[in-house]
Amino acid sequence: MTSIQQYDVVIVGGGMVGASLSLLLSPLMQQGVSVALVDQHPFSSQTLHQPSFDDRTTALSLGTKRILEDIHVWPLLDRSATPIEHIQVSQQHKFGRVRLHAKESQVDAMGYVVENAVIGQGLISGLQRLEGLTQFAPAHVEQYEVMEHRTRLHLECDGEKRIIQAGLLILADGANSQGCRQLGVMQTKLDYQQKAVVCNVSFDRPHDQWAYERFTSQGPLALLPMSQNRFAVVWCNDTDRADHLVSLSDADFQTELQSVVGYDKGRIVKVGERFSYPLALVKAQEQVRRNLVVLGNAAHALHPVAGQGFNLALRDALCLAEVLIEAHRNGDELGDVSILSYYQRRQTQDQAVTIGMSHALPVSFMQEGLHWSILRGLAMTAMDLVPTAKQLFANQAMGLVGKSSAWRP
Repeated sequence: MTSIQQYDVVIVGGGMVGASLSLLLSPLMQQGVSVALVDQHPFSSQTLHQPSFDDRTTALSLGTKRILEDIHVWPLLDRSATPIEHIQVSQQHKFGRVRLHAKESQVDAMGYVVENAVIGQGLISGLQRLEGLTQFAPAHVEQYEVMEHRTRLHLECDGEKRIIQAGLLILADGANSQGCRQLGVMQTKLDYQQKAVVCNVSFDRPHDQWAYERFTSQGPLALLPMSQNRFAVVWCNDTDRADHLVSLSDADFQTELQSVVGYDKGRIVKVGERFSYPLALVKAQEQVRRNLVVLGNAAHALHPVAGQGFNLALRDALCLAEVLIEAHRNGDELGDVSILSYYQRRQTQDQAVTIGMSHALPVSFMQEGLHWSILRGLAMTAMDLVPTAKQLFANQAMGLVGKSSAWRP
């Protein structure tokens, strides 16, 4: 018969969130807590197989940078990270804008833009140095079996059948979570009927570390500063128009993009390879159960308009790690529902504000009509002129939200 291996914690999903959580749980491993990480793809920093470590870029907030520093990953990303020193939010052909500057918040940068492949290399290098973590990769979870105080996972690992048991199971396997489906965790999905067109572009002027968010009648357009004077473009459009934009020649796409961006940033001189992906708001109806936590995109996949998806997920992971470390110190069961519910309560406000903002911004800016345009312009002008409101908005953009407090039962 197949032997059953026991683990205190099993994380399913080795993408950006699952890998980060594994590193955040290092103090538990040093205290003898057994942790396993399961992923369908092999972990190699030379050849990246994990889909989340693709050619896209991620805007890492200042708060995220600080977390990655704590788990010793940031030094591996630093050389490739482009700082965001200025942010401008505006609406196309309409008045009103908000401008944020790092110096006004007394920081060197409000965030950093890093290619996902570079983040993946840094995280995998961290995992390879991590002592006490058992990795099952490549491995596929064929079945989840819920028991009274544990969850049993039936794995197909390198052609062999394996069975492992988790005192605490953490699902970080993405918005299309197989684990959620098998365990009956309902996920609601709001289809925005949009796709994000993603590519890199170069202008004939330096970007000077500016990031731009421009709202158009078709959807929001983000320009994020990158190395070699490039911008990462995330351009949201309705599905048909997005498909059309991807199919255009480079010259025709360049013309379309220039018409929306304008010429104040210079002329586009080069366009990189384009691809697109559909946009939806996905939320798990339960983030915690006894012996279970749903994390990352499996818990909440957001519209990319504010660039907050991974930043929020990493704050969740940090909070969860803090709660579990303190619970272990107190001799409590890590899968106790009261402990996991406390984690969720601590993150409720952060999640509500971040998810609400990421949803409300694209929806409100797509409302047509003169009165909507005037209201949006007045709101942005007021925010730009009121220091308190502007700083609150800046803090949200920098990921300096939520709280890290001691364990409270």
